[in-house]
Amino acid sequence: FRTVLRLFLEQDGYRVAEAENGIEAINVFEQLHPDIILLDISMPDMDGFECCHKLHSLAQDQHTPILMLTSVEDERSINRAFAAGATDYVTKPVLLPILRQRLKRLIEQSQLQQKLIAANQQLQLLVNLDELTQVANRRRFEEYLALEWQRQIRSQQPLSLILCDVDFFKSYNDTYG
Repeated sequence: FRTVLRLFLEQDGYRVAEAENGIEAINVFEQLHPDIILLDISMPDMDGFECCHKLHSLAQDQHTPILMLTSVEDERSINRAFAAGATDYVTKPVLLPILRQRLKRLIEQSQLQQKLIAANQQLQLLVNLDELTQVANRRRFEEYLALEWQRQIRSQQPLSLILCDVDFFKSYNDTYG
C-alpha cells in the first residue's frame, strides 16, 4: 500500500519521504519538516499512537498536520489517535480521490494557520510599539509592570519605579516628532 500511495502522491506533484518505522519517521521529520505526515497505527518498533504523539509534540510550532491512514477502525483507536495529536483519520481501503482532497485541505489549513500566527505576531507588535519611535507604548508598559509586580510578589524583593516628566514635551514632540 505504501508503494501505491507514494506513486499516487508523486503523480500529484508531492515530494514523498518514506520511513520504515516510527523511529525513522521522527528522524525524517526532524530533517525535512514536511508539510504533512501520513501515519499508520501498525508499525514496527513503535506504534502509530506513540509516534503520532511524539511527532505532534515536535510539530507544534510548525502546525504540521498528521493524517492517520490505517485499516484500524474501532472507536477506541480513533479516539486514541486524535488524543495523540492526529489531525484527521482515514481508514483503508481509501478512495484515492478522497485522499487527494483530504491532503489538499489539511495542507491548506496548515498554511492558513501559519499565516494567522504570523499576522497575530505582527498585530502584537503594532499593539505594543509606537509606530513612529518603535518604543514600547503605555499598553506594553502596563503589561510589563503587571509581570514584574507578580515576580516581585513571588520573590519577595522590592520593586523600584522611576517616573519622569519632561516639561513642555508636547511642544518638543510637535516640533521635532
